[in-house]
Amino acid sequence: MAGRPVDPHPQEQEIRALLAQGLTNNAISRRLFVGPRAVARIRETAGIPPVPRNAYQRLPATKHREILALLDEGYNDAAIGRRTGADVGTVARLRREGGFGRATQPRASRPHPRDAEIRALLRHMSNNQIALELKVDRAAVRRIRGEAGIAYVPPKHTSAEEKWAGLVREVDGGHLEWLGERAGRSGTPVMRFREKSVSPAGIAFTKRTGRAPVGQVRAECEFRHCVAPAHVDDEPGRLHVRQQLRAITGAPERPKVCRHGHDQAVHGRLEPDGAPYCGVCKRDQKRAHRARTT
Repeated sequence: MAGRPVDPHPQEQEIRALLAQGLTNNAISRRLFVGPRAVARIRETAGIPPVPRNAYQRLPATKHREILALLDEGYNDAAIGRRTGADVGTVARLRREGGFGRATQPRASRPHPRDAEIRALLRHMSNNQIALELKVDRAAVRRIRGEAGIAYVPPKHTSAEEKWAGLVREVDGGHLEWLGERAGRSGTPVMRFREKSVSPAGIAFTKRTGRAPVGQVRAECEFRHCVAPAHVDDEPGRLHVRQQLRAITGAPERPKVCRHGHDQAVHGRLEPDGAPYCGVCKRDQKRAHRARTT
């Protein structure tokens, strides 16, 4: 099963430019408000080796003088690192060697690189939706919402289908990625509409077939938790497709009862490859396994 495709980082070009200048991952992370893991991934993709410690501790004379001047003015190590591109450890070393005291300049808060875009969406989207849409940290969105004093007002959707349409995003292969709420360890897409819980996959199924689903609806494609209408099916639909597969491959007729006596006309299920199994037996096996492991 293919994993979720990795989209290009929105600040990848800026990160690559700073990597080419020889900055460390942490220095770039502090300067651009991005995670050091994202910087490390882009460094690896670009084939740029890590900066050796002895390389970034030996500063050019001009930068060395600039750091000393900023230390004398009372700036903290992080602020000096952002201004000069030097590693914070190197700034701290120069602070110790030069006998400079603690920073006296007040910490200046810098605007987020995507501050304007975030603020434009605050009245229309939740913190989580904005974070997913712009690929930024939810904590940053929450902070900017607090600074702007804008309370979240959920949009007034006239139908569950309308709300569903605003929470999906098309990805390669015709799949639809769910951007809304998820439940459980498996991350199953869920949605609330007018105080009721509805299934995003179920809405996708109804959009395609015009009828309510029977049983569980899930994606039959390789994209995990896909909610594209053409890629989901309910239990009767899955059973019909898999029965056709058995007929094409010449598989023998399914047994009428399983080895524990369960009626397979009621409880019979088929694996994606057409192999038969008993739904009751499989459910009991899962329960027994959970009981042993808890």
